Amino acid sequence: MRFFRSILALTLLLQGCLPLSAQHIGEAKLYYGASYYPETWPVEEVPKDIALMQDLNMNVVRMAEFSWSKMEPEEGQFDFEWLRDIMDQLHAGGIDVILGTPTATPPAWLWEKHPEIGLLEPDGHRRIHGARKDYSYTSTVYRHYALRIVEEMAKALGDHPALIGWQIDNELSKHADYSDESRYRWQAWLQAKYDSIENLNEIWATDLWSQTYQAFDQIPMPLPSVWHHPSLRLDWERFNSDMVTEFQNVQIAVIRRHSKAPITHDTMPGQTTDYEKLMAEADFMAVNNYHSFEAYDRVVSNYDRMRGYGKGMHWLFETAPNNSGGGKEGMTWFLHQPEGSMFSALWMNYALGGQGSLFWLWRQHRAGQEMPHGAILHTWGKPAANYDDLKALGASLQKSGEFLFEAPVAPARIATIYSHEADQGLRIEQYANGIRYYTDWTYRFYLAFHDAYLHRDVLPTGADISDYDLLFLPLLPMMPDDLRAQLRPWVEQGGTLILGPMTGYRTPYWTGYTDHAMGDLNAWSGIEVESRIPIGTKLRPAEIPLKLTFAEELGIAQSEASLWSEALSSEDGKVLAHYETGMHDGRPAIMERRVGQGKVVMLGTDPGRAALAQLLTHYAAEQGIAPLLSGDPGVVAVPRQGDKAEGLILNNIHNEPKTVTLPAGRYRDALNGQRYEGRIELKPYEVRVLRKG
Repeated sequence: MRFFRSILALTLLLQGCLPLSAQHIGEAKLYYGASYYPETWPVEEVPKDIALMQDLNMNVVRMAEFSWSKMEPEEGQFDFEWLRDIMDQLHAGGIDVILGTPTATPPAWLWEKHPEIGLLEPDGHRRIHGARKDYSYTSTVYRHYALRIVEEMAKALGDHPALIGWQIDNELSKHADYSDESRYRWQAWLQAKYDSIENLNEIWATDLWSQTYQAFDQIPMPLPSVWHHPSLRLDWERFNSDMVTEFQNVQIAVIRRHSKAPITHDTMPGQTTDYEKLMAEADFMAVNNYHSFEAYDRVVSNYDRMRGYGKGMHWLFETAPNNSGGGKEGMTWFLHQPEGSMFSALWMNYALGGQGSLFWLWRQHRAGQEMPHGAILHTWGKPAANYDDLKALGASLQKSGEFLFEAPVAPARIATIYSHEADQGLRIEQYANGIRYYTDWTYRFYLAFHDAYLHRDVLPTGADISDYDLLFLPLLPMMPDDLRAQLRPWVEQGGTLILGPMTGYRTPYWTGYTDHAMGDLNAWSGIEVESRIPIGTKLRPAEIPLKLTFAEELGIAQSEASLWSEALSSEDGKVLAHYETGMHDGRPAIMERRVGQGKVVMLGTDPGRAALAQLLTHYAAEQGIAPLLSGDPGVVAVPRQGDKAEGLILNNIHNEPKTVTLPAGRYRDALNGQRYEGRIELKPYEVRVLRKG
């Protein structure tokens, strides 16, 4: 593995390629700003806003994604001069701009002329004007008007000197449309996938419950009220995800005819839209995070996921500067309540490879939806309560920007995979009661790396794994064929593969394997699943816990099995843990087997986060990978490495002090100028940007 990595690095050097983590948009600097809606305020406010942005050390805004009615007040009559004038003023003030295409909110005149653009609900109700994203992705009429406004916008503003990037629409997500147009597209999609109705019937085993079809036009669009075939339901979700991707990609193609500025979309954590497909045509990654201080640890994985797409430095496009709020009930809640927490939350993004962060929003809405949402300025113009903290954040970025560009996030030798399709599949069939993919994947499995201070990447399912030495694949019921094909030769060449739990037991059609429990994975790994029983995310009061006892040499205390229980077997594999109590009493729960130069480790159950962290540390050590730190768990630790500089960023994302021990060497903090070595104590939400030397 290390030999391959050296050859790859040499190849990139000879080709003159920059590391992916060093790629950026706009200028080679850190960006910091807010979402800006000047269309709802008098034009006289713009110079005042710019002056306050400068006071906060801000240098970018994101704007225009909801302003179609101002760009095209009447059909075919376009007005971009108001927007150009604002962009001119921003540019003169040293503030760059990311423009959003306005397709999330079609104007009233379009709804009046073409009400059929509204999404048709399963009950026959058609959505109407008044909110956002209520259109149908499949509507050819809507696409015509959407592409026209996008093209006119790109022609008018695509070469503006303030423009550094584009955002397509806003928070795209699957919204199933039940119109005839969607039905035709759906059935054609199925025919293209399965070729013949006989093939579909065979794969889905439609003789069960007399579900056999004679033609593709018999296949329904699944209704929420009907217990449809799980393969049908999963394909319906895939179809709707493909329609979202198609809707975005036609906009991207139009923009690229008139503008060289890079393009992205503001993704949302926990979505079942297939972001791997959605972001394939994008130039850089962006994410919206609305997690409160109690859940900052969940946010860490989102930035690792952004970096794992290999599109250079990512962006945080939305988070509240203080409190979030909105929805039909107008609820509000603090995101960054404790002192210093907002500073810590934003620094997570930059530490883990982000180039820019944007608050939502600059000025609180004076009317309409989302008025309760926190902002930097209140509707009456007064600054938010944490205005000084916002100013300090901007100043800290100015102090540390040069180091972050000189030393991008260091390459990781450990990886895990996050799958939006796995999320969708587990919503169709839980198998372990109460499971929620985003939270269970994060808290049960991903955070074991974080606890152990093991530097890792989070990859999509289509990623190349050849650069890694250790790969952990939990909660991955379906594996794409390309990923399965990579695994065996990768292990044989020296990789350590940790499989499960709840991995590889469904085909890509969401059907079961009939040769082995996990198909070819069992055959070549030499570890079989003899039987499987469910446990769930928590036991009922009367249930008996399934205990796990580990091999003595691992030094791992007895723990409790969770999610499900598989009894494993192997002719020459090594038992690492076995069950005590229950139907699988005495049977192997975790096994290891050498395959070629590498190893496969199979987890037949969730052993618990603490035990898992020890297992991961054990196998990392076998690959010569050491933890970044020792000491109290819970600090975000990010190694930074470049030709000119190296170091480590520490971020205590908890409301309690943490003490950790640094790797050997002396470090200088870019934020306060002090030098550190050995043990270091971090106050609650304290950040240290440590340059080595």
